[in-house]
Amino acid sequence: MSALATAGSQSCFLGQSSTAPNSRWFEVHPTLKVSMIEHLYNRLDGAYPHWWSSNFASEVALRNWAESWVEAFEEEGISPKDVAVGLKACRLRYQKPPSCAEFIQACKPFADPVPAYHEAIVGIEARRKGEWGVWSHPAVYWSATLLARDLMMQSYGQVKDRWAATLSAQLARGEWAEIPAPAPALPAPGKGSLSREDAARMLAELEASGVTKSPRATHFDHKTWARKIMARLAKGDKSLQAMQITNAKTALGII
Repeated sequence: MSALATAGSQSCFLGQSSTAPNSRWFEVHPTLKVSMIEHLYNRLDGAYPHWWSSNFASEVALRNWAESWVEAFEEEGISPKDVAVGLKACRLRYQKPPSCAEFIQACKPFADPVPAYHEAIVGIEARRKGEWGVWSHPAVYWSATLLARDLMMQSYGQVKDRWAATLSAQLARGEWAEIPAPAPALPAPGKGSLSREDAARMLAELEASGVTKSPRATHFDHKTWARKIMARLAKGDKSLQAMQITNAKTALGII
């Protein structure tokens, strides 16, 4: 029987907590047959034999631990799935029992700016190739999107403060849009399939439709940028990014 068990089927963790009232962490789980916080205690006791249980000399100490950790879980939005991640990470990170702060960090590895930074770099490179990339959390993706140019052109030392602040702000949102499908990758320079004849024909068609014509000097053309991009595309410019082409076509109403 669990070291936390008391008379009958109750444990010293069950009942209403003074700091986290009505928390699901204190309710008996239908599958586990104990509360989730008691199950966590048992798992940590198994991972750190004697070291873990020796921290609690009394039932009061046990309840203080439970209430403190549950309160932190509620405030940080820790889910049972996060706890499963944290338990696995603890086996790799900590030879001794973790503190509450260490355990929460283990539950949310994506919240650590350093590994999240490296994930962002690899992810951005994958997106530029037309691949999804591997993202541990949507907040990492959206942070990488906001700072993509700086992340790829500057060292970590130069961007670490902005990266940490951006990641923290994204994580604080609490909910995130789905990661969109990547844009198709453009062929590498010199590897495109557009022949000179096709490029000439495309350019002629664009000129005929007025896409490449310069606007009258008396009127400012807000779509000049789009016309220039389409002209570059027609001439076989391979340095254009897929998003540039899509935006230009949308602006000109040709898609």
